[in-house]
Amino acid sequence: MNRSRALWLVILALASVMTPGCGGVARPMPEIDGRLVLQVSSEKLSSRPFGVYQIPDTSVYVSGHQGGADIGMRFGPIGLLAGHVAARSTGEMKTKEAEAQLRLDLPKLTEHALAQAIAQRADRSRFGLTRNPAAATLEIKPYLVVNFIGSDEARLWVVLRVILKGTSHEWKTQYVAGVGGARPIAGANGWAADDAAALRDVVNRNLEFAVDVLLRDTSAALPRDRGRFATVTSNWLWLKTPRARPAMVLDETGTTVVVLPCTYEDDANAFGFTGVTILDKQAVVVKSESTQPCLGKYLDINPE
Repeated sequence: MNRSRALWLVILALASVMTPGCGGVARPMPEIDGRLVLQVSSEKLSSRPFGVYQIPDTSVYVSGHQGGADIGMRFGPIGLLAGHVAARSTGEMKTKEAEAQLRLDLPKLTEHALAQAIAQRADRSRFGLTRNPAAATLEIKPYLVVNFIGSDEARLWVVLRVILKGTSHEWKTQYVAGVGGARPIAGANGWAADDAAALRDVVNRNLEFAVDVLLRDTSAALPRDRGRFATVTSNWLWLKTPRARPAMVLDETGTTVVVLPCTYEDDANAFGFTGVTILDKQAVVVKSESTQPCLGKYLDINPE
């Protein structure tokens, strides 16, 4: 085991803010008879990766800026805590000037995106946004990740974390959308410029992508078990640098690639690859594989 991976495993074990454990085997949602209620939650994440900064009272998180992990290797748990606090402070500093613009109401935006998408579907009677205790319910927890991919530029990720409730089935997943270029936070071309017009546009666009895939997946229209396997190189949720990852390609359009990355229980970076992920086709390299790379079990969400 190399030094970097050993450090991440220590961080996973010791830092309470880390995403715990592993999730269930990736599979489609169980068949549900009758109407399916979509209920958007305003609950915040109870766990997240090392050093991530949360903009107070929002579902907006800042990542990719983390540094000082070597402190933990040299000084143990105290160093881990110091590194975590320092990284959060860095995230706060990097977004301080744009905090007002980043205070988006993700639950409200998600409800609007769901209502628009459902209204355009032929099977719109299957889905409801009104609470019904007698119906199967998908609880949807939306959040936004401002992910630095350099010292100044950041990419935006919209995530819908979903749990099936009101049935005897146990099922959860998340939908991750990161389509759109990277920009600085501040400045004339930054995410906060022009009253955050570019920020709102990319967030709404990625919400549309994530909601579309969610509705298709829960209608058995997304081929989770029939996609082609490939090595996908891209930026990923929470992580700063691009990584090559074995994945199943579920769908592809002129602008997007929808993939289900392979993750493993002993993979210290697995939290960065969980969920059905919608990638920007202009910022991804897909290399087809002739054999299945996941070697059997692959996972798609770390439960809270």
